[in-house]
Amino acid sequence: MVAPDESTAEQSTEIDRTAAEPTVVLSDEPASPEPPVPDADVPGPTDTTDDEPQPSPDTTDDDAGERSVALAWLDERTLTPRPITTPMLMSGGLLDRRPRRTLLRPGVLVPTAIGLMLVVAYALTALLWPLHAIEPTIAADEVTPIPAAVTEPAWPAKGDAAIAVAGIRGTESSDDARASIASITKLVTALVVLDEMPLSVGEDGPDYWFGYNDTLAYWNYRNRGESALDVPVGGKLTQYQMLEGMLIGSANNYADRLANTLWPTDAVYASAANSWLSTHGVPGITVVEPTGIDSANKATPEALIALAKKALANPVIAEIVAKKKVDLPGAGTVTNTNGLLADDGVVGVKTGTLDTWSLLSAKDVTIGETTVRLYASVVGQASDKARLAASRELYTQLEAELQPQPSVTAGTIAGTVETRWGEQVDIISTGDASVILWNGGSGTVTTDFDLGDSRTAGDQVGVLTVDGPLDTTSVSLTLSQDVEGPTAWWRLTHPLVLFGLAD
Repeated sequence: MVAPDESTAEQSTEIDRTAAEPTVVLSDEPASPEPPVPDADVPGPTDTTDDEPQPSPDTTDDDAGERSVALAWLDERTLTPRPITTPMLMSGGLLDRRPRRTLLRPGVLVPTAIGLMLVVAYALTALLWPLHAIEPTIAADEVTPIPAAVTEPAWPAKGDAAIAVAGIRGTESSDDARASIASITKLVTALVVLDEMPLSVGEDGPDYWFGYNDTLAYWNYRNRGESALDVPVGGKLTQYQMLEGMLIGSANNYADRLANTLWPTDAVYASAANSWLSTHGVPGITVVEPTGIDSANKATPEALIALAKKALANPVIAEIVAKKKVDLPGAGTVTNTNGLLADDGVVGVKTGTLDTWSLLSAKDVTIGETTVRLYASVVGQASDKARLAASRELYTQLEAELQPQPSVTAGTIAGTVETRWGEQVDIISTGDASVILWNGGSGTVTTDFDLGDSRTAGDQVGVLTVDGPLDTTSVSLTLSQDVEGPTAWWRLTHPLVLFGLAD
């Protein structure tokens, strides 16, 4: 047996050192103990030349020695794969399972915190945002006023009559037939005379002189049964005094003297008078002479109301017919033939008597705080007492019908507060709005609203006004209940509307 040389021994020692490092065997059975590595320098006790393998012809001595040393420590049993009968368990390591990611890492916490801050900021902004951009609005309701009851006058049992209220359109009459108006004609004469010879209040006008023949004429009037006043022989009466004698004392001789000064005949006078009536909007009256002694002087009761309005519109006539008596030269004290002047508020106008008794009158009454002028005409009455009674009854009924009645009652809905969040609150009147009305008439209702900051039930948010033909009244408008603000949910779900960015 040839001993390995020194270099071979060193190489073998290096291989032995490397081979001595442990090897991990993935097996469920314990590894067999490694066989001892023989010492290259010390032959074993059984080493003999006979047992030593002979190198092949193609193998050098160096190759044989290296093969023997390199494979001596291997065990074929450890190199044979064995079937795996149990699952292999690996000790804990970085890749044995998917790592668990915690929610507390910065990549999650920071975005979440920012999102929560934005949500809280939006919620606080929406909940606290003022409502300037979506203030409640008011929708006005149409308020229909209550009309007055239709008049039911207590017409006289005999003759005809008419009534009217100054400032209220329309005249009610029992009949539209024309009747003799007697001395009421003198109102027409006064109007046409003053149209030709105007007077202002306080003026006397021209003088009218009288002589003995005028006294004789006076007696002739009386003998014919006409109303007349004596005259101052050798004296004078002014135009104003002549009008007083004609309208207060109903003197026919004074009426004829005034008319004859301007118009030479009754026909000429009648033409001028009827023309004046037509052009001044007083239809329904026909005159043929200036005194009323002719029964052909006729008018409807309604036309007499229009005549009274025209007469009282002239301040000179209005002043004269309101006088209960007057002192005139030649005639002395003259008492007004209109007995209705004894009643409070009566302001004229003229009586008329032929075969029946007639009276055209006007009366001022106070309704509430408003002065109202009433008119009444009665014709064809049986006596002076009857015409006074009929006139008074008509005035009494008229005054009762004119008492203020509610045109709009308390609690009437005049409007509605509307909000963008769907709430509605009624606006109601706090009291009755009453005005003076008559014969089916009604007032005109207007409303004025100012909601401002008012949101509590009972707060005033406007005024309702009723304009009647004679007066005006106003009542407050208030909220019927509280105007609640929007809910938190509505604020949070309607940001564009809340911020005024959308309708």
